[in-house]
Amino acid sequence: MKYFLSSLIFLILPSKVFANEQCTTWGCISTISELYTNADGLIYVGTPLDEKLANCTAISGVYFTINPSSGNSKEMYSSLLAAYMSNKKIQLRVKEGHAQCELAYVRLSTEF
Repeated sequence: MKYFLSSLIFLILPSKVFANEQCTTWGCISTISELYTNADGLIYVGTPLDEKLANCTAISGVYFTINPSSGNSKEMYSSLLAAYMSNKKIQLRVKEGHAQCELAYVRLSTEF
């Protein structure tokens, strides 16, 4: 009986841990796999998931962006860096229909 219960726990636990990692029309909940900036100032954000599922045009099919002239771009980038450095999941909400998959907001939560 103990073997059965411990097996059941190991089967349920991973599905609970990864249940919230997803990309959908509004964006993704995932870890950050890549961050980079270019000379033009755009900040590119990559996840290990499929950003093309979002309702926007992902740069090179794999990146969301942050516009550095946006009001809270520094705060958003700080949150992304925190998630990247701690390997924690973060919610990336895109501006739906945007030509560069610009992020509307990011959200860190213990629920992810």
